[in-house]
Amino acid sequence: MIIPNNLKKILIIVLIICPLSIKAQDFKAGMLAGGVFSQVDGDSYAGFNKLGLVTGLYVSREFSDIWSGQFEIVYKQKGSRHNPNESIEDYTKYKLNLNYIEVPVMAKIKVNKFSFEGGVTMGMLINSLEEDEYGDVGATVEFEDFEWGSLVGVNYQFHEKMYANIRWAYSLSRVRKAYGGDFDDQKPPHWRDGKFGQYNHSVSLSVYYEFDKLFNR
Repeated sequence: MIIPNNLKKILIIVLIICPLSIKAQDFKAGMLAGGVFSQVDGDSYAGFNKLGLVTGLYVSREFSDIWSGQFEIVYKQKGSRHNPNESIEDYTKYKLNLNYIEVPVMAKIKVNKFSFEGGVTMGMLINSLEEDEYGDVGATVEFEDFEWGSLVGVNYQFHEKMYANIRWAYSLSRVRKAYGGDFDDQKPPHWRDGKFGQYNHSVSLSVYYEFDKLFNR
């Protein structure tokens, strides 16, 4: 399903406003920034060789001394990359840039200065660029406008208002059908859903900062 750009913008605004409009005094908010190491499972290249950026805002709420929930809206760069290696006579070059607006929603459990998280995320593709050694690939199989994903992570509180995060994320829905079309009758390589294709796979390292006195709790 193709959603107009204007509607995408409205969805983003709604997703920001809703959590902030409900008893704001019970919430904490802040910003995050970090790096993303990614690959695309289902292409012909392996390794987390694509380096990207992740940045955005978050809102969290504590439900008890150990349990909390967190909502984020982030800009995240993902994709795939392969560089030539002349030592083994590999002269091929490939770069895939996939830029998303993502909305992760997760539950967190706190253990001393550490916390462990798990949840789901919805991504909206902003743009994509696919190139090889000859330039723009211009693939006939387009990328999906939306991506559903899963995530798990670990946080370490190293300052009263700051913590470091490492997060693993993987697509629950394919981001592109296999080249040549839809091969649903073949043995699936992912999730046993009968659908060949390409799936985002990433690891991110980020620092989170809580705004000071944003809300009067």
